[in-house]
Amino acid sequence: MKKVIFLLLDGARRDSLERHLVNGLMPNTKNLIDEGGSLSSAISVFPSTTGPAYLPFITGLFPGNANMPGIRWFDKVEFSRNRNSLSSHRSYVGVEGLLFNRDLKKSQATIFEIVKDSRSIFNEITRGLPNSSDLTRVSKIYHKMKSHFSGSQVIDNVASDKMLQSINSDAQFVFCCFLGVDSNSHISGCDSQPVIDSYANFDYQLGLIIKKLKDLNQFNDTLLIVTSDHGHSNTHSHLDLVGLLSDSGYKVFSYPLVHKKYLNDLDASVMVSGNSMSHIYLRKDKDWSKSFTFKDSENLIEKLLTYEAIDIVMTRNEKSQIVVNSKKGIALLEDKETGVLYTPLLNDPFGYEGIKDFLSYEEVLEQTFDTSYPDALTQIVQIFKSTRCGDIVVSAQTGFDLRSNFEFPEHKSSHGSLKSDHMNVPLIFNKRVVESKIRTVDLFPTMLDFLDLECPNKIDGIKLEVN
Repeated sequence: MKKVIFLLLDGARRDSLERHLVNGLMPNTKNLIDEGGSLSSAISVFPSTTGPAYLPFITGLFPGNANMPGIRWFDKVEFSRNRNSLSSHRSYVGVEGLLFNRDLKKSQATIFEIVKDSRSIFNEITRGLPNSSDLTRVSKIYHKMKSHFSGSQVIDNVASDKMLQSINSDAQFVFCCFLGVDSNSHISGCDSQPVIDSYANFDYQLGLIIKKLKDLNQFNDTLLIVTSDHGHSNTHSHLDLVGLLSDSGYKVFSYPLVHKKYLNDLDASVMVSGNSMSHIYLRKDKDWSKSFTFKDSENLIEKLLTYEAIDIVMTRNEKSQIVVNSKKGIALLEDKETGVLYTPLLNDPFGYEGIKDFLSYEEVLEQTFDTSYPDALTQIVQIFKSTRCGDIVVSAQTGFDLRSNFEFPEHKSSHGSLKSDHMNVPLIFNKRVVESKIRTVDLFPTMLDFLDLECPNKIDGIKLEVN
């Protein structure tokens, strides 16, 4: 029986993993690659943060097309109708994480709904999975909270134990999250010793998983994937984006101070994801349902860009073009169904060279893959397709993030931005893969194809050739 085992090394940087392969820290992973497997990299999604960046693996969709544009979001239209509505705003950090399955588009099938005999370990997005097959359904809150506040390898040891149990079952698909690298990166920095220990511990657990598959004569019939949802970069300074807007005269709604939504003069909302990106929502003419355009918010955008922490600022203009601003330059970006129309004005805001006019989505990936902003044009277009996207979208500069208050413990490393440190993730298969330029959204159709299953919906990913 064919099966797929998907191991998500949450928060792993591509360059860190490759360095650990070379220096001997991860011998089991290296043997997996050397003995018929493959190592490459893939481009994640914007925002590059846990939750939204799981959607490509589980639904085959970008976050914007799934209408889940962040780990926190605000729905202006729903809020204008009824600010008490359960669908008016969200933070998947905490108890509202239980609403992830509810918020998914009902018309879009999850991999758990397609692959009937599946298992999930430390993953919040489980729609279609029987409770008995969510192997950490009861314990995940405890272990995730403990990992968030104190780090350690315990949560990954539990994940491995559950994974080994799953191999004994008839499950065709197992989605298993290893969260130690991410938790320890936030607490002590992405190149700290606890994080290095987390990579080593994952490698040890991977060795146990491979051994069991081989002992049961299942290895050759299994597609084993190791990847990440985002990378990390060390954070030395925090810009309080909520405070910045408050000091500019806005009455701001943000988490965790959700009671502020009952203030009648509320005129802005800030929703940060991964701490290195944020949506900003603005009320226009006392009406939340109206959209702000570049013309309406030009002064605020200019102010944002005076801060060293702010890298890229995006908004729509009156023609529904996306205006991309940075300290380097400004450009217009338009969705053209099969690609984008990209028009730099003055200088290129990303520092791209020779990239302009119409590009297919494949050309965007090909031409930007090795830049500081891989696949940024595609990723900006997709997030603006969400009805819950902010009027202004902000991506932070490396070394900075956009949230200081209510962040316990203090984040020493962050993610979520358009920068390559966050967007470029490692991708390992136990088989050979033909393609070299890959998006994480391509893994969904690849896994289904290996299991000889069809996807019932339109998706964003493209099937990879696995040999």
